[in-house]
Amino acid sequence: MVKVGLARVRDYAEVYPALANVIELVGGLGISEGGTIAIKINICDARLPETGAITHPAFLDALLQYLRQTYENLEVYVVESDATVVLADDFIRWFGFLPVLEKWDAKWWNLSKDEIVEKEIDGHYLERVPVPALLTRAHLISLSKLKTNSLSRMTASLKNQFGCLPMIQKSVFHDHLAEVIADVNLAMSPAFSIVDGIIAMGGTRGPARGVPIRTNVILAGKDPVAVASASARLMGMRPDRIKHIRLAAKSGVGSIKHTLVGDREPQLEFEDDWLDRLQLAVANAIKNTLRRKARTAWRRG
Repeated sequence: MVKVGLARVRDYAEVYPALANVIELVGGLGISEGGTIAIKINICDARLPETGAITHPAFLDALLQYLRQTYENLEVYVVESDATVVLADDFIRWFGFLPVLEKWDAKWWNLSKDEIVEKEIDGHYLERVPVPALLTRAHLISLSKLKTNSLSRMTASLKNQFGCLPMIQKSVFHDHLAEVIADVNLAMSPAFSIVDGIIAMGGTRGPARGVPIRTNVILAGKDPVAVASASARLMGMRPDRIKHIRLAAKSGVGSIKHTLVGDREPQLEFEDDWLDRLQLAVANAIKNTLRRKARTAWRRG
């Protein structure tokens, strides 16, 4: 059965030893000396790291330290793309990432400004996925957050790759979000997945405006579906009821079945109220219907 490592850590000052240990527990990153690494962080909105909404620079610092102390001659990129509420080049500067990149000789790469390679897939919704050229030659590490999400129920090792899509208006896929998440992971599956759950996010206003929750956990593994499944269970959700996890497993991206290794799983409360979720789902459905009607009216002229 697929292994997912779990480490408990008190705060970001203690990330490095816990991260190094949990990576080794699942057999290491599988990186060759002299290779190219792309670390996909999560900067979904203009929110401070302490809110739990975005990757914490201290966590990225620990991962880069591990890479530099474990391997030689790696070419390391830290990547994110622009979106309707994301100015990636500005956010990387505003939220303290640039000093971390400079410290460990890593390069910043905006995926929205990369050349695009169209990859044909047998997807649930997409037949072709626009893949940034860097990701066709790099060993992709997904460094995601542990968060609830008003559209996809949760954000972790699978949802993070939705942000690899280079277009700005990713919201056009929200009507088929689960299918597109699965399709994107089929085209750009990470070789290793890490979830920053030291400060997570709960409630029904995630992934940007939810409730910060200090869960003090790190999850890691080679199978992004298994890591997402372990993350869902940690949040009190059934993985087989999270549509994008189920579809990604069906596509062959990975396995829902997994075994946790490392520290004992904590009991957590993510304040995921079903009534609040229902109200949000209705509101989103109305908004999406109005958006589709507006697009149809615009096309008809």
